Amino acid sequence: MEFLIKGCHLSVSEPLKAYTIRRLRFALGPFTPRLTKVEVRLGDVNGPRGGIDKTCAIRVLLRPLIVVFVRAKGIDAYATVDRAASCVRGAVSRSLSRSRSDRRRFIKDATQP
Repeated sequence: MEFLIKGCHLSVSEPLKAYTIRRLRFALGPFTPRLTKVEVRLGDVNGPRGGIDKTCAIRVLLRPLIVVFVRAKGIDAYATVDRAASCVRGAVSRSLSRSRSDRRRFIKDATQP
């Protein structure tokens, strides 16, 4: 599994990068065999003005050509990563269960005369 972490109008420090990778490894642990790449983009919308302006966008690429995208907003970059990581776990789980049920439906339809 490959991690790519970028900052948009926000400098991504080494502790923030390490925290993001650790949090995503924990959230996506059960799905590791199916993951190929995880891209994270951290951003600061308002710049120095402050407010709820930190964003975290996570794009996960799964094995049978499935892409899952999640975005979260918050005051702090760490809290935003937490929120996005918990959302991406559910989104990946739903996406994989949908692909399994689609496969089952296809096999069931193919076996009927």
